[in-house]
Amino acid sequence: MQLPILRHFITPEQAFGNCSTIATENCGAIADTLHYGALFQIAVLIIGFVYTFVIVRYWDFLRYFIISALGFHQGSGDKAHINPGEQTNIEVVMIILGVITLSLCALRGFGLWGQTALAGIADSAAVWVVVLTVLAAITVMLIYQYGVVFLSASVCERSDIGRALIGIKSLYLAVGFVATIPFGILFLLWQSAPSIVAIIGGGLCALIALIIFVKETFLFFVGQKISILHWFLYLCALEIFPVSLILAPILR
Repeated sequence: MQLPILRHFITPEQAFGNCSTIATENCGAIADTLHYGALFQIAVLIIGFVYTFVIVRYWDFLRYFIISALGFHQGSGDKAHINPGEQTNIEVVMIILGVITLSLCALRGFGLWGQTALAGIADSAAVWVVVLTVLAAITVMLIYQYGVVFLSASVCERSDIGRALIGIKSLYLAVGFVATIPFGILFLLWQSAPSIVAIIGGGLCALIALIIFVKETFLFFVGQKISILHWFLYLCALEIFPVSLILAPILR
């Protein structure tokens, strides 16, 4: 004989009391575990050490870079101490440090504003796919920018213009990273929430470097008696287009 099944529906308040609340997933704890693990801290420590070493060791060079970028001209005696080969090395080191810092900041930003997306991989080494993806995207963008300038100059048999544009790009990219890396490190080390000082300071430094870079490329094209239309196409094809390809998936 089968007994009848008795069903009685009750509310959560009746079962657990009037003071009960619905528990939510604590993504903040996951994000803290994710972004302040040993590997992350070691990476930030290495960036800070190398940055400090470069600043202390090559302060005269960096001071000349920054003063030149801001449009202040020094005497010929100061310029004579600038070794072109060493200048290139400093630019390469600062660009590499800046790209790595930017990639880690992207990981930190995803952890703060995209915790749900990262919660599923928070306990796995796969989370560093975020860093590697951003790092690869920025690297490919820089290779594209430098490669197009080099190939265009070779095809047009104007290697002097190509070298000058690459030099302008490298100089202001390195100067921009020199100014923004400290704010990036501050953003990475902030424990509870992103520092408004780091965000505003880094953004302003990047904006100033970008404005000066655009001005310098404009003056270069005008000085070479190249059409302003070509300058506009240069900015659209080599600066705006690749950056928009990277930002479009993030902003969706």
